[in-house]
Amino acid sequence: MRLSELLHSVVVDADGVELGSVDDVRLVQDGPMLLPFGAALRVEGLVVGHSAVGTRLGFGRKNVAGPWLLVRIFGALERRARYAPWELVEAFEDDVVRLRAPRSQLGPPPRAA
Repeated sequence: MRLSELLHSVVVDADGVELGSVDDVRLVQDGPMLLPFGAALRVEGLVVGHSAVGTRLGFGRKNVAGPWLLVRIFGALERRARYAPWELVEAFEDDVVRLRAPRSQLGPPPRAA
């Protein structure tokens, strides 16, 4: 699977409710060594909702401050977003990600260091 196939896919929870689209993917570099790249990347989880713009601009990081208006806007959008750890993904086919858990078990996206 390519990351580009996963981004913007529709996410459906265990109850069949559509949660939105995959707006961001959290990766961890802890896989086997790939020379000369280093450790391979693996998918840790999916950010589902509307927070990806603010997250990609760095507003999801703990120590990043910015113009108060942008911090408020992106903070409000991030509160509506949900984070699905990769182990909750049951299937990915036809641009649809199916989860093993209902929306109520998904928390907000973790703040990056």
